[in-house]
Amino acid sequence: MTEQKKTVSNSAIWSYALTQSLQTFTIMTPYAYGTLFMTTYLGINMATMGTILVIAKFVDFIICMSSGAIIESANFKKGKYVPIMELFRWVVAIGAVGQMTDLNFLPYGVKFTVVAASYICMHGSMNFLQTANYGLMAVMAGGNYTDRIAIAQKNSQISAAVGILRSFGTVPLITFVGKVMNSPAKGYTVVTIAFAVVYIACTFWFASNLKGKEAPRDPNAPKRIVKLKDMIEALTGNDQLIVYLIWQTISQLGTQIMTLIGIYYWTLVMGGYTTWYSIGMGLTTCSGFVFSLFVPKIGVKLGKLKSLFIAQYAGWVAHVLRFFLGLKSYYWMTVIGIASSAVMYLQMGFGANYVLDIGEYGYYKTGKDYRAVVTAFSSVPMKLSSVIAGAVGPYFLSFIGFDKFNEANMAGTLDKTSAEFIKFQKTYMAAYCFTPLIGSVLGFLIFKKGYKITDDKAVFYAKENAAKAAQAAAAKAQA
Repeated sequence: MTEQKKTVSNSAIWSYALTQSLQTFTIMTPYAYGTLFMTTYLGINMATMGTILVIAKFVDFIICMSSGAIIESANFKKGKYVPIMELFRWVVAIGAVGQMTDLNFLPYGVKFTVVAASYICMHGSMNFLQTANYGLMAVMAGGNYTDRIAIAQKNSQISAAVGILRSFGTVPLITFVGKVMNSPAKGYTVVTIAFAVVYIACTFWFASNLKGKEAPRDPNAPKRIVKLKDMIEALTGNDQLIVYLIWQTISQLGTQIMTLIGIYYWTLVMGGYTTWYSIGMGLTTCSGFVFSLFVPKIGVKLGKLKSLFIAQYAGWVAHVLRFFLGLKSYYWMTVIGIASSAVMYLQMGFGANYVLDIGEYGYYKTGKDYRAVVTAFSSVPMKLSSVIAGAVGPYFLSFIGFDKFNEANMAGTLDKTSAEFIKFQKTYMAAYCFTPLIGSVLGFLIFKKGYKITDDKAVFYAKENAAKAAQAAAAKAQA
């Protein structure tokens, strides 16, 4: 890959990386423990939770489809992306806290509505924030691919480091606060609020590093309105985007189901939530931090595509090992997680650049700048698969008897040696492991066949588009 001189300051890179990591810190408590909180502390059964998720995720999907067009059409005084971050940081924080608040003082129907609305606030805001995050990387680095890789790698390293605190500390901190307040549910609420406050504070530092980086749009220029036909053109005019979306939609469906039901492996299927879960997650993220320091550099030497291929193959092996070893001991889940994360950092070191490459390719090919729309489209597979998984996951657990076993487990009367429970465990593990495996294999076959953006072509597209933008700006200044 062609090397270019680094131009972005370390302060700017660190502020970007920390903001992304703390944003993840804020949303991960409701993302990882939201379903557990609803079923355990809000008294919402699995079928009702599935209904909440289907409604909220469908609205989130609609927001996702329109977010790129809204960003492209906006004409903010501060630029395209910075105002998006400054607005939606508040909405995402409110949504996170709303999902983790003890609402048992409210009637059941109102509780249902507040949880759904909070979910939409958090996830809907992330559609805008994720697009802005990708765009701000391009704003910081311009067409300099060395800078883009440096930002992405630092982001993966800081994410891994902050992840250590999140993994080791979240559950013990929630438990400690819950004991102090004599309410386990309030432990989740207070910790989520604390995470949100730290994230909001960091965004101010990041914004200060962006001053002068993003030029505001000319208020006298005709306002650009991105309509449905423009979104369709952005999609149909970019064959690599279509390949990416098909690949991710198929593979993300399995991943979303796995993520949604994954916490119950630790609370019900095998246990260990209060004894090993945080330790295991902490060990995985500690090793991940170590891997993030050198594995991405190996990835740069291999290139984006080779790194992605190797990471995919390692993921498939991990799913198979989880199925055969996961019911023997939950320690194996930690070992598998550590081993697979080592290989995953080959791919993770490139971060948003996979998506940015597709946007640059479309701009170069068509001459029309739909890069923000393309970036927003990149979230569609996750959102669409999330809608389906939001129904399939809870309804599947309800069908195999989760509510009955979970109630007995909470009451301390569950017989984990019974044939009925052993059957439940095996059925759960089959869905948990093979659903994402099948999706990943099928999606990847499509990607490998249809994706054509090589590493050198990606550098070329970025440089050519940056030069085109500079020429246009110079011509405008002379006019």
